[in-house]
Amino acid sequence: MNTKQVKSDRNDLNTAIIVGGLVIGWLLYDGIRTLVQLFATAGSVTVTTRVPAQEFVVGIGAGASATVDTATLTVEDVNVVSVVCLVLAIVLRTACLVGVTALGVLLCRRLMRGAVFDRVNSRLTFAMSMGLLAAGLAWAWFENMGLNGVFAALGGEFDGQWMLLMDGMPLFVAAIALGVLVIVFRRGTSLQRDAEGLV
Repeated sequence: MNTKQVKSDRNDLNTAIIVGGLVIGWLLYDGIRTLVQLFATAGSVTVTTRVPAQEFVVGIGAGASATVDTATLTVEDVNVVSVVCLVLAIVLRTACLVGVTALGVLLCRRLMRGAVFDRVNSRLTFAMSMGLLAAGLAWAWFENMGLNGVFAALGGEFDGQWMLLMDGMPLFVAAIALGVLVIVFRRGTSLQRDAEGLV
């Protein structure tokens, strides 16, 4: 590999590491902001969720007809279990995404040192894939449990479970993509070990 290509690769990996650090900072900020918003009103919880479609007039200019299917609700008397579930949805999603990003930064650092096809990189990539899957599933599960309690406090019933799973779809797709990379790393490790055995 020529020197120009090596320098280009190092620059790309350095950029990825810097971006990873910024992403971790943003994820922590967003998680804290969401937790603060959840308890923004004393004695209540505030959540943004899908609601049955409703038509109303938006106060823009002379007014315009609109249909809304998402609303921010501030609800009192939500049971403790549901509140804990809403907190866990935020905390677990944030923790998983921060962990995945940190592993990605570690993987980039290993690639910079020339460690490409080895078991450690395979394990890091596998852990990243599972972390993304956990982020999507844990968030959807606990968010659903929490919203059930919020809607129950309002005398209604939450029926947007499938939409929560759809909201997590980008994470599931990313988890599958990383799963493919795991196969690539494992195959590369195997081929490299076979090549070394022939030397």
